[in-house]
Amino acid sequence: MKSLLNKPNTSKLAGLQLLLVGSMLTSTLFLTSCSKPVDKKAELATLKAEQKELDVKIKALEKEVGLSSEKTEAKVITVAVTPIQAESFKHFVEVQGVVTSKNILQVTPQMAGAITSLLIAEGQSVKKGQLVATIDNNVLKESLAEIKHQLELAVTLYNKQKTLWDQQIGTEVQYLQAKANKESLEKRIVTMDAQLAMSKVYAPISGTVEKVLLKAGEVGSPGVAIAQIVNVGDLKITAKIADTYVGSVKQGAGMTVKFPDINKELKTRISVVNALVDPITRTFGIEANIPNLGGNLKPNQVAIVNINDLTKANSLVVNQSIIQKTELGDIVYVAVTENGKKIARSKVVKTGISYNGNIEILEGLTAGDLVITQGYQELVDGTPVAY
Repeated sequence: MKSLLNKPNTSKLAGLQLLLVGSMLTSTLFLTSCSKPVDKKAELATLKAEQKELDVKIKALEKEVGLSSEKTEAKVITVAVTPIQAESFKHFVEVQGVVTSKNILQVTPQMAGAITSLLIAEGQSVKKGQLVATIDNNVLKESLAEIKHQLELAVTLYNKQKTLWDQQIGTEVQYLQAKANKESLEKRIVTMDAQLAMSKVYAPISGTVEKVLLKAGEVGSPGVAIAQIVNVGDLKITAKIADTYVGSVKQGAGMTVKFPDINKELKTRISVVNALVDPITRTFGIEANIPNLGGNLKPNQVAIVNINDLTKANSLVVNQSIIQKTELGDIVYVAVTENGKKIARSKVVKTGISYNGNIEILEGLTAGDLVITQGYQELVDGTPVAY
């Protein structure tokens, strides 16, 4: 019966199409059979006008036939649904981080002089206080020996002057001069002993010798490093964060650190947030303490850092892909039952923050709604659905 109702429209459409063809054939025959010259441009314009009018009628009938067919054939769309529930929604900031050691120290001598011995090599492990190099101290030793000899004489003179003074023989000035000379030489010896000790260079921390910068025979001096020692057991991760996150990235925030090159990851918390924003890069620095993961981490190793800058409890969250843009705004389709039939209803929603393909729904949905997650591309409001 439904197909019969559609036949008049179909016949009318076919008739219009035949009329268009017939009109064009008649005009063609007329042009070829007429012996008198005609205005071909005018004739062409007339034919185009007739064709345009018929095209409009054909399109109108096609639309009418199509709508009638849609109404008579209400198609049921198979979909997948997921009941939406309140959950904790976390947002993360992903940046690149770098492993650094808290203890990377330069080994420098305290006195100038030629390096007479170098007792370390690159890659060698050393302990704090271990002797790593010696500086030429021959001049100091000779000076010390001379002063010690002078002290022996000064002590002898002092003892004699003291004995005489105790017996009230001689003058007090002679006694005091002998005493002052002895004490001055004793202080010089203490000073020179300390200088001799400076000719020995010790490791300031325990760790591994990363670089040896000078060789035996070269001249060392205060402020010029002989070697570099790194303690790889005391590490931290550093990263630069865009200043747009100044208000959300705080000390104590949780973070995940991934090391793609060794396929490892760990969790830690931010221990330091720098107080200043770099005026050129518009970033601020953060630090977090990390373990060495069995000695696999190296200073300057690159890592991927994910910082949890926002956590919202009891949030409604959907996959970002199911949200469709319309003139009414963002919509999400939900499955409902009306008059015993399952249909799709479009819900205009207000969205919040997004992360990793998921987005927060602030308005438009309620907990328990059956959100259509597959097949929504074919839906309009009121489409029958099955799931």
